[in-house]
Amino acid sequence: MTRLVTFAVVLIAIIVASNLETFKSEKVSNEPFDLKKQELAHANHLQTLKELEEKRLALLNPVKEVEEEVEGPLVVLDTPQLVHGSEVYKTCVVCHGRKGEGKKSQKAPQIGGQLDWYIEKQLTDMKSGARVNKVMAPYLKKLEAQDFKDLAAYISKLPWSERK
Repeated sequence: MTRLVTFAVVLIAIIVASNLETFKSEKVSNEPFDLKKQELAHANHLQTLKELEEKRLALLNPVKEVEEEVEGPLVVLDTPQLVHGSEVYKTCVVCHGRKGEGKKSQKAPQIGGQLDWYIEKQLTDMKSGARVNKVMAPYLKKLEAQDFKDLAAYISKLPWSERK
């Protein structure tokens, strides 16, 4: 038991001696404590933390730029074909949207900016039954080949938009 007590005392003495050496080497400043200076340093620190938090949130939640809605015609109607195509397209707006961007809720694809020959072929195939589309069938019954050409010309002039 004496050995254990002796060991503990020696161990405590070594720890105290090493701490005293560290204490002696610490630099002491005789400057008086300045509360205003410390408050300013704390305010600067809080400002830095706020800026870092704003940057972190900006990276986590990037702001999406909103495209400005431009009023007016999307397509310059400078030919009779485009004028007629825009009139026919008014029934298509319900599903395909004003700009031909398509609507997921209607399961309607984006058609704005598509090639005119492709649009014309798809419309012709849907009317003939080569391509089955039960939603489009009632609308296509009333249209003729020239209507398809005019509609395809108008839709191909609509701006192509990025899918969201």
